[in-house]
Formats: sequence, structure tokens, C-alpha cells
Amino acid sequence: MNVEESLQLQNELLNKLVHGGGLKELVDSTSHFVRREVMIASTSHRVLESSLTDEEFGQGKFFEVLPLNPPSPGRVQIQAGETRMDALAIELSHASKRLGFLYLCDPGPDEDNRLKVLIHQARNIFVLELQKEAELLDNSRNYQDAFLFDLLYGNIEDNNDIIARAKLWGWDLSLPHVVTVFELEDYESYSQDHYLVTTLHDSIQSVVQPLDNAVILMEKNEEVILALPIESGKRRDFKAYLNMIINQVLAQTEERLAPRVIRVGVGRRYEQPSELFRSYQEAKVAVKLSVLLKGKGPTVYFRELGVERILYSHDKQELLEFYREMLAELESQDKQKNELTETLENYLTYHCDLKATANALFLHPNSLRYRLKRIEEILDMDLEDFDTRVSLVIAFKIKYLVDFKEKL
Repeated sequence: MNVEESLQLQNELLNKLVHGGGLKELVDSTSHFVRREVMIASTSHRVLESSLTDEEFGQGKFFEVLPLNPPSPGRVQIQAGETRMDALAIELSHASKRLGFLYLCDPGPDEDNRLKVLIHQARNIFVLELQKEAELLDNSRNYQDAFLFDLLYGNIEDNNDIIARAKLWGWDLSLPHVVTVFELEDYESYSQDHYLVTTLHDSIQSVVQPLDNAVILMEKNEEVILALPIESGKRRDFKAYLNMIINQVLAQTEERLAPRVIRVGVGRRYEQPSELFRSYQEAKVAVKLSVLLKGKGPTVYFRELGVERILYSHDKQELLEFYREMLAELESQDKQKNELTETLENYLTYHCDLKATANALFLHPNSLRYRLKRIEEILDMDLEDFDTRVSLVIAFKIKYLVDFKEKL
């Protein structure tokens, strides 16, 4: 390769930019010049533009990046569906900010330095274009985010004003909406976790993009917030619709983000856009409580929460006082073995079914009866009384809820 060839490629790409060409024109020109397929991808391995005709690597599609065996500097394998190929991978970054990757497909043998040098010369042109697109997107998002912040925190009360402003971004907030919050568990601010949240955002976007109605999608620290228009209809129908979307997202993120866990909280549907902030707050409560509620899975609907949603927002000191009134004496006398407290909790968990509780604790029913009698004596309560049972259930919920909130 000579200097003239390198300059020719740079001039050709710069000429495309000067005449208003975008990423697609740059990709096609580079591919034609080097006689190889070229692809530009986001940091989450989502295709932005590609000269490949294979639909598996079409715009918006995700793919996997696999190391070569044996390893080779800068070289990887990329796979989407059944299609797999070798590629030269070049990071596109500016001022330590990663913008994406350039992939030169089937680059040939390692000793062919001509293509390596050419594609590295083209790198800066692609960085310029991606940087420009990122700045335009950031500017647009700044206006969007300011509006969404006011909307999701209840700072706008005029429904007509909300509907009019939302139309600027193609959102129809005259329709009922429901907010779903996807959260990356154990998120750390000062780490690479923001790239994982971007991958989560891109996964959600790829699932909801084919939908007819425009959706609101916003990335915020460890959260990705999705507000979906939901036509009036049976609750069961819209829950099935939401579950379909959520399950598709979780299936994608399980592949791309494992072993990290994504938790999902769903708020209630609201008719008026000025009330959408309630759905957001409910979704946040649901996603936090999903960690606490065993057996509910990664997705929790606020509407389906029981007494937890009331307790969660209640005064902590009052909760502790109620808990101590109900269970402190039992725990005090049960410090060493903790068997009576465990027995009572299991008895309530199994709906006061003697046989089921005995089986769960590997106890003879008579031994269980003895323990329950002892518990009644310590607490000075009748476990056959319905109100007593309800109060004890709430006390145990408070126990775990207070411990949980202290860890947040």
C-alpha cells in the first residue's frame, strides 16, 4: 500500500461528508474501496450501518463478538443467527469516550497489512461522523429529558400542554399510558456499568421498535424507563401484551448481560398524562420490592402488590414499633435456636395448614402442635384468631422490609 492510496480513501470519505453524506455513504464507499464488507456497530454490538446483504446483520440487529482461537490482535469472530465470520475490529472513540466499533469482514491473512492500514486511516472519518451524530442526539435528548423529567416527577399539571409538547417527539399522550422500569441490579456509578445500561436500552428499543405506536424510552442511571401507550381494554389483555414485551427484553438481556440481573417493575395505567408520574413512582417501588418478594420472579406489577406497597411508604419508626409489639418477645426467648420464630413464619406462609407446615419443617405434627402452643404462651395470643394471624403476617413483612430498606 502506498501513501497515495491512503490519501485517496481519506479524500473520498471527506468528500462524502462535505456533500452531506452520512454513515451509510461512508460505509458503502469504504466497502467499495477496500473490496470487503464493512459494518459500524454501537458499543452494545447493535448494527448502525452495514454493507452486508445478510439480514442477520441488518440495521438495528444485535450480534455476538467472539475471540479467535488462537487469538490474534484486533481480530474477532462476529456471529448473528447462523452466520459467523472473521473480522478486524477497530474501536471508534474520542476523548476517551467509546462511540462504537468498525468491523472489516473477512479481512484475509494477518500478514496483509494493506487493509489494516487503510481501515485505520478511515477510522478518524468515522469517528467524526459518529461524534456529530452523538452530539445531535445528545442535544435532542437534553430537550427530551428535561420534558420527561418534569413529566415523570409531576411538575406539569396542564394535560393539554403535555399533549402538545409530547407531539414534538411523536408521542401521543392523549392515550392512556403505563410506565415500566427496567433496572440493572447492583449498579455502580463509577464503573463500566453505564455501557451495560446502554445495552439494556438498545435491547428494549429493538423489541418495541416494530410496534405501531411511538413509545417513550429514557435511560437514567441504573434504570431504563419505558412508557407505553395502552388502549382501553381488559386488564388481562394489556398485562399479556406487557409480559410479551418484557419477556422478549429479558430473553435478549440474558444473552448479552449475563450474569448481571435485570429487575422489572410495572406501574398502573393512567388515563391523563399529568398522572403519569404516579405510574413511574409505582414502577420504581415495584422494581425495588422485586428483590424482596421471593417467588415473584424478576417482574413485579405494582397493582398486584399486597400490603407491601402500603408498608413501603410508611414511617419506619412506626413499622418497627408494630413489629416489636408483635414479635420481639418471641425472638427474645428464641435467640439461640430461632426455631420458634422460624416455625411461626412457616406456619403463616403455609396458610396455617398443620400438615403442610410439618412437612416443610420435617416435623411430626405433634411436635409442631407443641411448638405452636409454646408460641401462643410466649406471645399471649390465639393463633386461631384471624386478626392475630393477619397482624403476625404484617409483622414478618415489616421485618424483611425494614432490613431491605436499610440496604438501599
